[in-house]
Amino acid sequence: MRTGAGFSTEAVYIFHNMVRKLRTQHQPDYLTAVFESQGPTFRDEVFEAYKATRTETPPDLLEQIPWIRKTLEAMRIPVLEYPNFEADDVIGTLARRAVQQGVDVVIVSSDKDMLQLVNDRVCMINPMKDDLCYDAAETEKYMGVRPDQVADLLALKGDSVDNIPGAPGIGDKGARDLIARFGSVENAIEHAGEVERKTYRESLQNHRDQILLSKRLATIHTDVPVEMDLEALALRDPDVESLRELYRTLEFSSLLRDLAPAPAAPQHRDYQQLRSEAELDAWLNTIPPDAPLAVAVGEMMEQTVLGFSVQPGVARSLTLAEIPARASIGHDLKALVRRFGDTPGLCHDVMLYGFLLSADPGSADLGRLSEKYLERAVDPDPAAQADTIVSLYQTLRPQVESQKLAEIYDTIDLPLTRVLARMEDIGVRVDPVQLRHMSGRMEAEIARLSAEIFELAGKSFNINSPQQLGKVLFEDLSLPAPTKMGKGKVISTAVGVLEDLADEYEIAGKVLEHRQLSKLKGTYADALPVLIDPATGRVHTTFNQAGAATGRLSSSNPNLQNIPIRTELGREIRAAFVPEPGWKLIVADYSQIELRLLAHMSHDPVLMEAFRNGEDIHTRTAAEVLGIPPLMITREQRNNAKAVNFGIVYGQTPFGLSRQLGIERKQAELYIRAYFERYAGVRRFIDNTIAEVRRTGMSVTLFGRRRPIPDMSSRNPAARNFAERIAVNTPLQGTAADMIKLAMIRIAEKLRGREARMLLQVHDELVFEAPPGEVDEVRAMVKTEMESVRKLDVPLLVDVGVGDNWRDAK
Repeated sequence: MRTGAGFSTEAVYIFHNMVRKLRTQHQPDYLTAVFESQGPTFRDEVFEAYKATRTETPPDLLEQIPWIRKTLEAMRIPVLEYPNFEADDVIGTLARRAVQQGVDVVIVSSDKDMLQLVNDRVCMINPMKDDLCYDAAETEKYMGVRPDQVADLLALKGDSVDNIPGAPGIGDKGARDLIARFGSVENAIEHAGEVERKTYRESLQNHRDQILLSKRLATIHTDVPVEMDLEALALRDPDVESLRELYRTLEFSSLLRDLAPAPAAPQHRDYQQLRSEAELDAWLNTIPPDAPLAVAVGEMMEQTVLGFSVQPGVARSLTLAEIPARASIGHDLKALVRRFGDTPGLCHDVMLYGFLLSADPGSADLGRLSEKYLERAVDPDPAAQADTIVSLYQTLRPQVESQKLAEIYDTIDLPLTRVLARMEDIGVRVDPVQLRHMSGRMEAEIARLSAEIFELAGKSFNINSPQQLGKVLFEDLSLPAPTKMGKGKVISTAVGVLEDLADEYEIAGKVLEHRQLSKLKGTYADALPVLIDPATGRVHTTFNQAGAATGRLSSSNPNLQNIPIRTELGREIRAAFVPEPGWKLIVADYSQIELRLLAHMSHDPVLMEAFRNGEDIHTRTAAEVLGIPPLMITREQRNNAKAVNFGIVYGQTPFGLSRQLGIERKQAELYIRAYFERYAGVRRFIDNTIAEVRRTGMSVTLFGRRRPIPDMSSRNPAARNFAERIAVNTPLQGTAADMIKLAMIRIAEKLRGREARMLLQVHDELVFEAPPGEVDEVRAMVKTEMESVRKLDVPLLVDVGVGDNWRDAK
């Protein structure tokens, strides 16, 4: 979890929620938080190596500690600490003194050392174990000794966490047995001669001072001279305004929503349900004609109810089948246009405004936007939703303008809504008969693969169960297990794990085939026929304008952008997408658009020359890197260069390249190094882009679309490296996405008056259907518009094909 500026907030958020849960569930009379004091403690003074083995606190956690203190301050929970003593000692002292004053004590900790403080008036709750409560009986069950013997146990067995040495040769079981027999460390040492086991006996006799020191280190002191005023620790209501400011700063939108409304929020709401269109017209006539009107859609008693608002706090609702021409603001205009028909006045989409500002697909729905910007939940009432939409418009539109994003919205995002609405209405034909045939073939192929997998495994099992598959592969067959666990602490059987095994172990390769076939069958061969609209005979996907952080479109219900095209079965699924009877499909695809944008943005002379001369860029790269003439490049060498070319765009690492090509990591490093030596302009572009994004915190496309990348400043190397990769890729992929959107807008305009239709957009590819008489003209027009959409320093090239189905046209 990070703020938009890149500040880590996860520890603060978790700590806050744990404390809030304690307050609400347990409702204590008194509550305090105890912090470690700065500087060394008496334990460091008596044993220099105390806690010396602990790893350094992660920087991301350290920087959150002051904010945790601020959280406690806002919650009005006092913080206690005392120099030269640890937090454990202060807690022990508070517990003892509170009991003396007749108060029952609950210690909240996951530290087993604290269990020595448990007695009939003191218990410990472990929030890391679902608030398991340790009383004396539970402590003895867990530790194997009574609470008052915990320090003795630690003195014998030692504690690697705190680097308490303990008694050499006496482990956990031996320590428990000795304490059970003798009651204490001192008694065990005194009667060491009676211990039958030689290693235990000699350890007690030869390491007396070390064992007693270990007990001193493990014992929590309960006489710290810390001041304790019980009434000062009494539970108090939080400081709501301080919490509100804290939540705003740390961008805890859901917590903001849960707070009571800020004093500035409108207390009076003028919401009315109207009875007729005449009443709506009369209300609208009281409003200036140029006042923006927000519209929201709801359902009441199976009827469509529209909500309207022109200013925060004032809204009307009415059962209505169409949107008034005056309406100008909505959330997801495309959905409104599809449902009610196009109303030209609709020109402000708060969903797209929110997405432009954050580039976060998860925060563009109405509820998230309201939480983030208005600090309130969305009421399901249509009038309230219209109020929310108009309030968001007043908040977001000025930000879009001030951040110079209005031109992108006005020239790309807004006009595209109508284009996509039209495409969704048209849909695309699929051949259910062919899909049924494919499903049957896949079923037989899956059954064959299953039988082969069971034979290799020596038994049958659920191949789709990661747990059962992991047991077969890594326990029954003893295949090399991955170092990292999967979800639920189960040994991972993810694709990457199986790919690593597939070269040496046949069963892993067959499981991968089985998975791919099962996914293709379930996601497409079986699902697509069910999704055919009986009224149109077509599948109508939904295109999501706020679906990807780079600005790319995504599609859903069904997702038509993930059909694999590198496998024969994937291509066969595309063959089931067909045009109107007697018509043709036209497929137009940008050729290597991201590499061409890389040449344009990097001004690398070698890359630019290759594209300007119309050379095969992968052959040219292989020739440059290997230092041999292009005519001598083999297919394998070209494929390796292709992997590098596209890998550079996506931040390919030597490790990733070595896995992809099946070569040694050292060889992959040499290949990438040779690439950057020949394409020095690309190296400079990557370095300059990373530096600029680190300075500004966001990447920017050629059109000005922005994507915040907060992890550029992360102290976590993995998060930072990933951020650097997307910092380089986003301007390329985002610019390509905006270019094809612009092309779609222009092509849609050129298609007016024709029968030909635009059906699909799949990243860099557009799919059309056209009657025979329009095919040649539309084909030429599409190629011209796509290639001229933006002037670059290298030529844009679009491949256009025609066929009886999507596969053949491609």
